[in-house]
Amino acid sequence: MGGLTACALLIPTTLPARAEVELDWRGSLSSDLRLYLDDSLAYERSETTAYVRLKARLDDHVSFFGELAMVFTDYAQPQDFAGLVDRTRLDPYRFESDSLFVQFRDLGGAEGLDLRVGRQSIIWGSADRFHPTSNLNPLDVEDPIAFGKVIANEMVSLAFRPDWSSGGEDDDDAPWFDEFALELVFVPFFKPAQLPESAGLAFTDRRVFAGRANTPLTHELVAQQATLEDDSGWDFLYSPRAELPERTLDNSMVAARVGARLAGVDLHASYFRGFYAFPRAEKILANTDAIPHVDADIVLSYPRVQVLGFDAATSLDFLGGLGLWTELGLTLHEDQYRLVSTAAVGIDDVEVEYPAGSFLKAVVGMDYTVTEWLYLNVQYLHGFVDEFGARELGNYIVAGGDLKLDHDRVMLRLFNIFDLDDGTYVLYPQLVIKPWGWGEISVGSFIYSSSFNGFDETTKFESRAAGKSSIFLTARASL
Repeated sequence: MGGLTACALLIPTTLPARAEVELDWRGSLSSDLRLYLDDSLAYERSETTAYVRLKARLDDHVSFFGELAMVFTDYAQPQDFAGLVDRTRLDPYRFESDSLFVQFRDLGGAEGLDLRVGRQSIIWGSADRFHPTSNLNPLDVEDPIAFGKVIANEMVSLAFRPDWSSGGEDDDDAPWFDEFALELVFVPFFKPAQLPESAGLAFTDRRVFAGRANTPLTHELVAQQATLEDDSGWDFLYSPRAELPERTLDNSMVAARVGARLAGVDLHASYFRGFYAFPRAEKILANTDAIPHVDADIVLSYPRVQVLGFDAATSLDFLGGLGLWTELGLTLHEDQYRLVSTAAVGIDDVEVEYPAGSFLKAVVGMDYTVTEWLYLNVQYLHGFVDEFGARELGNYIVAGGDLKLDHDRVMLRLFNIFDLDDGTYVLYPQLVIKPWGWGEISVGSFIYSSSFNGFDETTKFESRAAGKSSIFLTARASL
């Protein structure tokens, strides 16, 4: 007994000394109030968000990261009497997290080999906000003002970033080769993009759907439906529902990226195998039991794709730090079939919406700080984020700039997206005031050209599916 006690007392002394834990955290509180810019002046949203980010370094090799936002939406949804006694429906909220993972550095003793396991957001590419090579995380396009935001995915990512370089032995010379990196990513489950509510009109409203009909069967369906509605008094109710890929190993997504800096140019090549994050109508199925009322299901699916990516970026010091970048994403896909089974209008057939093949999305851009108070940014896009198939890709200019005044306490910002094919556009003017270092107030608007020209369902930014113009007021305090 005495021997066991002695051993127990000795055990703690044999454990390695625990390194001091390093904690780094940030936090913010923000409020966002918006109104639609139409005759109704209805509120689009009123949200208050508490956000915290934590990084804990437990020792030289083990860390964990976490981000959490709690969002109060201030949109009561009682709907029935039960909702009147439920605080969560009278005062609704939600949680969002962009990262929650564990990191192991120098895995297996290999310097520069890092493993991350958990909820991650990995954005690849050199362009500004528009990334045809980045497909690991679905986009959150519900909020146009937060464009470029992604939804975190559960991932296993392995990155090898050794300290390799060549050249630059002289103090005045930069290495001609450095910053080598190899990344491998495994995503067990697919998540779709989050869409704005207005996007549902593309599947439920005949006139909006007609503007996007892109095959003989869908054109025939729209024409037959219009005739039955206008001449015979029929009515159609479309109910879209999403069918996600099954949660099997075969449907898991994988990706790899390799890159380095060569002669001052950041170069990367990448590969992705998975699913396209925006839905397409794969099946249109009508129930004709209650004619002249027709209920129709629209089954939304997500195409399986492979994406070969390349991006490059550099800064030209002899031109005052002019930034240049390009990003290319070649998407390969199989035949995309569509079944239209609507006996009520005399259509029951299968067609190929997109034959097996490929399409290339591209971004070319530049930015320049003209003076310490003026910044400019211009990009050309071939293919918007929600466009699929070679014949569907449009051409766009994204341009804007920041004008800083009063020692950076006031900033005027104006950005726009212009569709070179149909002439529609989006304007995003904003005034940001930072009266003190810890907080800022922002006033602005997000304006679709439909506010000036009216709705046109055949265009990109004047269709009702794109959304309605709004004005906003935000306030933020950050630590």
